[in-house]
Amino acid sequence: MMVPMESGRVLRADCVITPDRELAPGWVLVDGGKIKDLGEGQGPEGDEVVDLAGLTLAPGFVDLHVHGGGGFSFDSGIGRDLDGYRRWVVSTGVTSFLATVIGGSVEGGLRSLKAIVGAKVADGAELLGCNLEGPFLNAERPGAIPPSWITAPDVETFESLFDASGGLLRLMTVAPEVPGAGEVIRAARDRGVAISVGHSDAIYDEAASAFEIDATHVTHAFNGMRPYHHREPGIVGAALDSGEATIEVIADGVHLHRGAVSMLVSAFGAERVALVTDATPLAGGTEGSVRLGGREATLRKGRVMLADGTIAGSAATMDGLIRNVVGWGVTDLAGAVRMASTVPSEVSGAGDRKGRIERGYDADLVALDAGLSVVRTWTGGVLRHEVKMR
Repeated sequence: MMVPMESGRVLRADCVITPDRELAPGWVLVDGGKIKDLGEGQGPEGDEVVDLAGLTLAPGFVDLHVHGGGGFSFDSGIGRDLDGYRRWVVSTGVTSFLATVIGGSVEGGLRSLKAIVGAKVADGAELLGCNLEGPFLNAERPGAIPPSWITAPDVETFESLFDASGGLLRLMTVAPEVPGAGEVIRAARDRGVAISVGHSDAIYDEAASAFEIDATHVTHAFNGMRPYHHREPGIVGAALDSGEATIEVIADGVHLHRGAVSMLVSAFGAERVALVTDATPLAGGTEGSVRLGGREATLRKGRVMLADGTIAGSAATMDGLIRNVVGWGVTDLAGAVRMASTVPSEVSGAGDRKGRIERGYDADLVALDAGLSVVRTWTGGVLRHEVKMR
């Protein structure tokens, strides 16, 4: 029987995770930067056939909450840092992301947003937009957020930040219990900005009210918020009861105990959990120091901390989080891919073209070896990263 010939590139792998189904073996036909077709078996012949024997093909990872990595910072106010990050992060399997901004002040945040929007680059991971971690937060739950960044909720200030983003603001963390937060949340939602609850001292009822009206997401669950208690379940309890809110989980073994990660995934299900790195410029590097929001943070033994011992973001990479949740037995690879690709793409507003291997979706793909290390990464069908196999 003659094998049909198709225009485009055919990628053949031992397994293709869509993640709604697993094709083993499977194939993906890429043409014009999009996924044209896919299926089980060897598939058609194409203009080019790429043999990924021994590898698993998954949708590229989407990082919702990341401040930098590879030595590059989104808070530097220097556009070329974004360019450098985009080229570096594909080595970790990330094909798109929201650049997350905090500032030493509102003015600093405005500068960072303008630098991000003004950056131009032709290759690497795709910038889906911006994520503002603040500034309308509760000073009682700052974590490593600089006190000078936190300010009282004000619609005019929000509008100035939105304008500085060039309309690319997609997600914003707000403490809903702070006076004036409601007005800002409504203004943000009118602009199409998704609201995440975090750096907040909200009790269950306050958080539940936010999820009923405007909020849809939780920033780094259990971190920067009132602790869960059996008589006051707080933000995490309210998010769970909402039935729809998604949560961020930093599965680096530093921010959360593996048992807490397992509990969250069991309670919410993989379809409501977004793995995020909350990475700093120190991610992917060796021990050292960096300025975060005007304060020095140091990486030692896998922990990024301020001088007082406060955890200040992470040194994690998305492929490392995948290895953790699978290695800990929290979920299988399909569940991990859902949390690293599908859910975050939906939260970012790009779920109609990112986060899945399906017909018509962007050809953002990552090939993983048996140890779940990244071997190849494609964005828009273009190979951006490759580890030469021996």
